[in-house]
Amino acid sequence: MDYKEFVEELVKEIKKETGFRVEFCAADEEETQDCINVYTNENGKLRLLTEKTYCKMKTEGKTLTEIVQAVKQSTDNFLKMGIPGKLKQLQCYEQVKGELFIRPLNMEKKKEELENSLYKQNGEIALTLYMKISDEDGKLTSCKVPLSYVEKWPVKEENVFEEAMKNTMSMMPPRVCELLKLVLNPAYEGEDIYASDYIPEKGGIGNCMSTSSKTNGAVAIFYPGVAKTFCHKLGADGLYLVFTSVHEVMIHDEESVEPENLKTILEETIEEAIPEEDVLTRHIYHYDLKSDQIEMLAA
Repeated sequence: MDYKEFVEELVKEIKKETGFRVEFCAADEEETQDCINVYTNENGKLRLLTEKTYCKMKTEGKTLTEIVQAVKQSTDNFLKMGIPGKLKQLQCYEQVKGELFIRPLNMEKKKEELENSLYKQNGEIALTLYMKISDEDGKLTSCKVPLSYVEKWPVKEENVFEEAMKNTMSMMPPRVCELLKLVLNPAYEGEDIYASDYIPEKGGIGNCMSTSSKTNGAVAIFYPGVAKTFCHKLGADGLYLVFTSVHEVMIHDEESVEPENLKTILEETIEEAIPEEDVLTRHIYHYDLKSDQIEMLAA
C-alpha cells in the first residue's frame, strides 16, 4: 500500500478502534510534518507522525493492525493517567524527575504562560520546564510544569533545570540535517555531531541543527557541550546562531559571515516561510568558546 492509502486506512481504523475524532493534517504553515491527531474525551490530543510511522512499517515490518493497537494503547494510557494524574505525581520530585525536559519558547508571546513556570531566560528565548506524559511511536504528549510544584521540591531549581536538560538531550539527541537529504528522505534523522567522521560546513551556508525528532529542535544548541563541540570541529573561536524557528537553528563559524547579513536573512525567512507561532526570536545569537556562553546580540 502506498503512503496515501496507508494514511486513509489508518485514520479509518483508529477512528473505529478508539471511537474518538481522528483527523489527518498535511504538513503546512501550522504543521511542520504530516500527522494524525486523535482527540480524546478529555479535550486532549495525541499526535502521530504519519511519514515516520509509514517508514517504520516498511523497514520494521509492522502491520497496520499493530500500529492501530499501539495508538489504542496510548489513548487508554492517556485517559487512565491524564493531566490530573500526572499533576498528582508532581508532588514527588523523585517520581517525575526522569520525565522532565526543556522546550524553547518566545518570551514575549508566551509571557502570561510563563508567569507560573520554571524557565531560564536567554534574551528573547525562555528555556522552559515541561513534563512528558507519553512518548510512543512519534507521539509526544506533555504539559508545562507549574512553578507551584517546583517550589515545593526538596532540590534547587538550578538542579531541576540541569536534570531536565540532560533528559532532553537523551530523549532528543542533537542532529545536523543536510537539507537535500531531508527533502529526499522524510525519515532522515540527520548527522550525529559526535561521530568521528562528521565535519560541519565552514562556509557561509551554515549548518542546520535540530534534534532526532525535528520538533522544538532549537533547544539542541543549549545542550551541555554541543556548541563547544561545534567550535572544536570547525576550528572556530565562536559561532553565530540563527534561530529560524523553534524547530531548528542555523550555526555559522563567526569568521565566515557578518551578523548584519544574518539578521537580514532571518527577517526574510520569517516573513516568507515561518508561521508566527513557530517564531522563536528575531535576534541573532553568539556563542563564545572562551566563556562557553550563548548571548543574544543587540539589535
